[in-house]
Amino acid sequence: MAVQPHPADGSAWVYVRSMASSTMSDPRQGPPKLNGDLKDVAHGVHQEFDELLDPEAVDECLDRVAAKFVDAKVRSFVPLLVRRYVSTELQGRVEQA
Repeated sequence: MAVQPHPADGSAWVYVRSMASSTMSDPRQGPPKLNGDLKDVAHGVHQEFDELLDPEAVDECLDRVAAKFVDAKVRSFVPLLVRRYVSTELQGRVEQA
């Protein structure tokens, strides 16, 4: 028995397209800007690492890692992944210092 797709009224596609990226990147404007779904992550990372590392180095790491997920299709895991990768990298830097 074949599964019939549900008709879409278009609003779901608008929602999906609006979640297309959590960072905005334009090479003319410098590094990607963190969007709302990553601001809480950035705040937590800064609280954890600003006293141990240069805050600009923390920002650079956040921007670089977040840029890797610009084209992610499933957005719900991006904050978790960015937090994990950034924390792992920064913790490594702290241990080397």
